[in-house]
Amino acid sequence: MPQSTATPQIRRPTYREGQLLQAAELQAEQQSRTDALARHEQNVHTAGIAFGLEVTTAARLTGIQIQPGLAVDGPGRYLVLDHPLTASLADGEDVTISIVWRGGTSQIELSDTPPPAPSDRTAGAWPVVLCRAQLKGRKVTVHTDVREDLQLRAETLSAPAGGSRVVLGGQSGRRTQVLGVQLARDEGGLDDVTTVNADGTGRVDIDASVAGDIRAGGPVRLHTPVPAPQAAAPWSLYRASLTRPDKTVVEQLRLEVGEVKSGVNPGALELLVAKGGIGAEQDLLRVDAGTTVTVGGSLTVEGFSTVTGFPGPLPAGTTLSSLAAQEAQLLAVAQVLLTQLTNTDLRATLHAGPAPSGSTAVSYTLRLASSATTTVTSVAAYETVVNVSTSTLISSQFIAQGIDLPAASTHDVARTVTLGPHPTPASIAVMAIGVGQDGQPRIGTLQFPAST
Repeated sequence: MPQSTATPQIRRPTYREGQLLQAAELQAEQQSRTDALARHEQNVHTAGIAFGLEVTTAARLTGIQIQPGLAVDGPGRYLVLDHPLTASLADGEDVTISIVWRGGTSQIELSDTPPPAPSDRTAGAWPVVLCRAQLKGRKVTVHTDVREDLQLRAETLSAPAGGSRVVLGGQSGRRTQVLGVQLARDEGGLDDVTTVNADGTGRVDIDASVAGDIRAGGPVRLHTPVPAPQAAAPWSLYRASLTRPDKTVVEQLRLEVGEVKSGVNPGALELLVAKGGIGAEQDLLRVDAGTTVTVGGSLTVEGFSTVTGFPGPLPAGTTLSSLAAQEAQLLAVAQVLLTQLTNTDLRATLHAGPAPSGSTAVSYTLRLASSATTTVTSVAAYETVVNVSTSTLISSQFIAQGIDLPAASTHDVARTVTLGPHPTPASIAVMAIGVGQDGQPRIGTLQFPAST
């Protein structure tokens, strides 16, 4: 175990009025200053390179160039190189490059033997290693992993005004912490700004703005929820905790697009999820501040649980057409739910068929009927045909549009559908949509098997 030793006192010469000063007294004065500076250099930081002294490949490929710089050796002497220095290497040579104090001056040394460990170096010759360099096959390789940079011994670094502090190493109760930055509070004391631990984890405790890219090699965790803001927090991502009117407390991961202000088009403020790649860009999901959601590809819905109502008459059938074409299988699954969500003011039934029509088609008659008390207008019927054996879409199209059904009336639609050569098993689904007298949607559905 290393033993602590008492630091020798620095002897400072004293003078009296009228004293005759000789060389010895002046040398003692200089030595006291040198000893004081050496004590500072030995205790505030380790020996090593303060700045500069980088080693690079020289313009001629068989040499190296050392840049100007400053280092401090173990006894606290300043080792200075004030101009660039170039040296040549012989083929196959592998040397350690150091700066050392010899003969009262700084010298650059190239040695094929690495210097002893710092604990074994002496005050008379204390080299500071810049790098290791080797020449092989007319190619110089510089290894900087052996470079000895100066290291501070301080546990904390504080600003002169006391407004900030850098903590080097652990604190009480934080033995794994290796770095911390703190700022002073108005009422006194210091708060953490950021901390870094030995396991590579870190924490930022203040609002921060980053001008460049942020790349995460692991998960990004939002540990502490914040109260939901009273006003919009545009272009922000945060974890929030809020209390609903029914007193239930919920936590949300909130991603907010820009705030809609007077004169701003809500459709121009978007959240976009996209697939990248040069020449392969594709929008996957687009949500704008006007509450419009656009899905760029197929939409798969598993397990409908609730459907909230429409604010008014249904929009044109384009959206429903796209949904039916892309999600034919969903239509059949949703039939029971749709029936529960609507009443019987509009019904779609199989009036006749299906019956074979030639070797590749079937015929059937769809009957649309309104209830005895309700008129249904602007009825449209959309048909989707799926090959059951291959689970592929055969066809999807509107088979009726713009039909008005007075109360207690019917309308028949005769259909001939081409399925394919015998035998081709298929499933035919029809969704009929109209508008009731109250302006709300009326929906009727029908599904049945068919085969050539």
